[in-house]
Amino acid sequence: MLQLAGRYASGFIAEVWTIEEARAQREMFRNAARDAGRDPNEIKYFAGLMSTIAPTVREGLDRRIALSGDTLPARLPHLGAMLGLRLDPAAFDQPLTPAQLSAARAASGDPRSGVALKVAREGWSPRDILAHGVIDYHPVTIGPAEVHADHLQEWFEAGAADGFWILPDVYEDGVDTFVDEVVPILRERGIYPEDYIGATLRENLGVPTQYGLDARLR
Repeated sequence: MLQLAGRYASGFIAEVWTIEEARAQREMFRNAARDAGRDPNEIKYFAGLMSTIAPTVREGLDRRIALSGDTLPARLPHLGAMLGLRLDPAAFDQPLTPAQLSAARAASGDPRSGVALKVAREGWSPRDILAHGVIDYHPVTIGPAEVHADHLQEWFEAGAADGFWILPDVYEDGVDTFVDEVVPILRERGIYPEDYIGATLRENLGVPTQYGLDARLR
């Protein structure tokens, strides 16, 4: 896959959970492009982000809990495995005890476990920890628009992404809210363009036209 992307891809959508992981993976793809005789800037690396925009984190968590239905309780054993703990369903809405937090360890091999442990140490209950999206397939940001803008800015400026694959919790209202509330903040910070450069995605990504085999590789 890496060699194939290095030869032909204009963009790659990643499933990564930490800046360090994303930065290393992005460099792998850039190196693969170099090895194929391409300019590494011709392959853009996109990190995923799942967003819930709400006035407060608590309101955002409540929204995610309502949307999740009965799936969160079913994920409790998975969360316990990520933290190295046996979690009692009867204490689903109670923060972890000091003894549990002292014994908790992030499971090796799963970068989401470190995120779960961090959220647990902030004092949230298992239900709320799960509502934070610690078992989802991309990082999750919850709360006011500034929270989401901060995440995007931190990853972008750290060289962990060229752009982002945004997945709102509910597309019917999440996309418009993101555009109306988050994008203006990014523009104020000078990390989002005021206008589009061209009329196509390829033009706006700044990657050359390429259909079929790259003529430089024949």
